Amino acid sequence: MEPVVLALEEKYGEDVQFIIADTNNTEASPLARQFNVYYIPHIVILDGKGNVLYSDIGPQTGDFLEGYLNKAVQTAIK
Repeated sequence: MEPVVLALEEKYGEDVQFIIADTNNTEASPLARQFNVYYIPHIVILDGKGNVLYSDIGPQTGDFLEGYLNKAVQTAIK
């Protein structure tokens, strides 16, 4: 797992559920297919209602992802 994601999980772990879908693991494959994960890294952030707020492949910065995580937490609170 990327250091950026580990740091965000440490910071938001009580408010956000982090799920790692290993595309090499057959048990995780349905989840990866559900969100069209074919390349690593691929980050998908859902809001409190299960809607995709962000989905993209490639490395991401923590500051950039925090904006979406804050939106996810805010929608879950409402």
